[in-house]
Amino acid sequence: MNLLCVTPAALAPGLASRMNVGDRRCLYREVELWCEGRRWIYARSVFPDSTVRAHPWLAELGGNGLGEALAGVAQVQREPLEYLELEPVHELARAAVPDATRETRLWARRKLYRLAGGPILVQEVFLPALYPS
Repeated sequence: MNLLCVTPAALAPGLASRMNVGDRRCLYREVELWCEGRRWIYARSVFPDSTVRAHPWLAELGGNGLGEALAGVAQVQREPLEYLELEPVHELARAAVPDATRETRLWARRKLYRLAGGPILVQEVFLPALYPS
């Protein structure tokens, strides 16, 4: 796993609605997963400010895996996965593959976690290296 950034940002209204929070700000944590020298997955986790205030260790994960950290927490609820084929103009697709063309097909999944009530949204984009040529 390669940590790309942890960035304070405005929380998009659609994401706030999906997470059922009134927060206007969040932290984006972006990572990429590599295998055999190729970039396979781009992932962005969204931590609303209220979740980070309740669980400040989230802002301190660094290069440690979020999944591993959540496995050690007792009060974590996981909602079902959601899937979407992303258009190249989709904001998440542009973040994952800035030079995507109309022919670039990207699939994404997301899962909402509730950490003692505080939501965390994890979005993963499956990159072209995963698809057969």
